[in-house]
Amino acid sequence: MRTVIHRVSWSLAFLVVSVASRADEANPVVIWPTLTPAGDSAGPLALHRPLDTEKALGTRAQELDTTLRDAIQDLGFTLYVAEAGPSGTQARDTEILARAARGGRGGTWVVSPRIEQVHSNTYLLRMVVSPPRSQELRVRVETVAAANLSVRALVMLRQLLRPESAAARAEAPARVEPIASTVERPRSAGRAILAINAAAFGGALAYGMQRASGSDDPRVLYPLLTLGTGVGIASALLVSEEWDVTPGNAWFLAAGAWWGASAGILVAGGQHVEPSEDRYGWGAAGGFLGVGLATVALVGYRMEDGEAVLAHSGGAVGMLFGGLGELAFRGVTDRTPQTGMGYGAAIGLVSAGFLATRVRTSPSRVLLVDLGVGLGALAGAAAASPLVFDQPTEGRTSAWLGVTLGGAVAGGAVSWWLTRSMTVEGRAHRGAPIVGVIGQSATPWGTVPAYGLGYSGVLE
Repeated sequence: MRTVIHRVSWSLAFLVVSVASRADEANPVVIWPTLTPAGDSAGPLALHRPLDTEKALGTRAQELDTTLRDAIQDLGFTLYVAEAGPSGTQARDTEILARAARGGRGGTWVVSPRIEQVHSNTYLLRMVVSPPRSQELRVRVETVAAANLSVRALVMLRQLLRPESAAARAEAPARVEPIASTVERPRSAGRAILAINAAAFGGALAYGMQRASGSDDPRVLYPLLTLGTGVGIASALLVSEEWDVTPGNAWFLAAGAWWGASAGILVAGGQHVEPSEDRYGWGAAGGFLGVGLATVALVGYRMEDGEAVLAHSGGAVGMLFGGLGELAFRGVTDRTPQTGMGYGAAIGLVSAGFLATRVRTSPSRVLLVDLGVGLGALAGAAAASPLVFDQPTEGRTSAWLGVTLGGAVAGGAVSWWLTRSMTVEGRAHRGAPIVGVIGQSATPWGTVPAYGLGYSGVLE
């Protein structure tokens, strides 16, 4: 029995020593008595404990001291009770930092509360805390009602006694940013776009081959369509598996294929190639040539969405200019200018494709320039419309078409100048045209959008 008692005594002694050593290792907290005034502004009175003549302040200070000391252990800290607090000249910031550097292996937390009576029932509460062995002072200041003084003091104390420093919390978001920036886009994101265009182009080639052969048998047409579509899809999947095909790359290849094929068919039609079935062969040749040129461009350059839209825009605008140029040259409007449209589409496609390898632009800017070309053409046609009234002659018709073509060029130039400050992402810094919803109107049934054309930004 005596042996058991000795073992229990040694165990209890070891437990007391362990707890005491852990308490010594943990950073204790020193709470200085509450001072007045708050000390946030220069004044005739130095920081001091409430005097006997300051009964209201003295009562609040005693309540605040008792509340803070009782809450320290609930917050998981050890209160250092053998601390008389600062003298009349020891409440400076340097003294708080010096006291935080002493005591224990890791220093001491120092808490210095201050209060100041603002009105009869309102106090200015200021809490100053210094972490152990730190050159940092954490301060919280609030104006609180007398009834909430102790509660707000506890909240402020808990916030100020957090282990991490304010500098560490400020740097925390910066450490998260590199993680988000490491997320990569999926490889060959343009696989679906390339597959759809390749399937359609393969089917069109199969149809052209069937027509060029002079056969009208559907038993030959449908297997050829299936074969052409399947070959197009398989080719697209193989290409996207071997290389990283972005959506911009896929649409750039599609521009070469479709506008090249359109140019071939239009030129063949304008040259009256006979038999007419042979025109499909011209279209196939133009399509393959366009795809070949686009592939050569993609070998050395990576196309984004803006460059792909630029290639399509070059084909469309070139076709418009080529057609207007042929009609103006002939002085007629009662025929389809297939030759001019075909050569214009080819020249526009090649020019835009070459330009795409030299500049970086945004889809929004390209579309706005195209809109300017169209609006300029309409404005030119409207302005020169008196030339074709009554009995238009060949000269008047050529002049009217020339003014229309000039309006298209002017509209495109103005749109390009107005959108010169648009970035690759399509955002305007100085200003940019607005097309679509430019405002809203209030009605008894709610607000309705107002559509139109406007300009937003700063004109320089």
